[in-house]
Amino acid sequence: MSIPVIGIDIGQKRDPTALAVVEGEYRSGPAASLESHFAVRFLERLPLGTPYPEVAHRLAEICQRVTRRSHHRPRVFVDATGVGQPIVDLLRDSTRHTARIWAVTFTHGDRRTTDRKERKVTLGKALLVCRLQSLLEGRRLHLPSTPEALALVGELLDYEIRIDDNARERYGAFRVGTHDDLVTALGLAVQEDPPAGDRVC
Repeated sequence: MSIPVIGIDIGQKRDPTALAVVEGEYRSGPAASLESHFAVRFLERLPLGTPYPEVAHRLAEICQRVTRRSHHRPRVFVDATGVGQPIVDLLRDSTRHTARIWAVTFTHGDRRTTDRKERKVTLGKALLVCRLQSLLEGRRLHLPSTPEALALVGELLDYEIRIDDNARERYGAFRVGTHDDLVTALGLAVQEDPPAGDRVC
């Protein structure tokens, strides 16, 4: 069984916190090549305004459940762009024995860099969006039949790319009443392929 990965988009005043749990594996593709596939095992959006300590507690619960099921400590990628290091530290404290937390900072462009010592990632939003599109178009992203998955599909339909006055791209759901938290959480969870040793189907 592959090592589970959790993406978490921490909510702020206008957006709820969202979590996505995925498992990746390699399957046979065209011309006998191997392709990475991702099974989305769990999606959740917490109530708007959930305090950060409760978010940390809920993440700890999910990590414990995932660890018991898979016998692996999941990697957790947290969007730290808006909430900062103190919230990342809170999540690390709450999951000290059940997960490995990575702090992700979004930037413009399509690059991804990692600092393994500090467990930090810098991720271009364009790269996240393009990867999600590629996985969806290649039918390599497998969603459950749940209300949260339907909400995710709705977010994907509302997702836009806009160019600001400085010619920089902005990604997200911009219309009033729309959200992109589930999309971000899922994008964080599938940002890299599974390790080469994961099972092949």
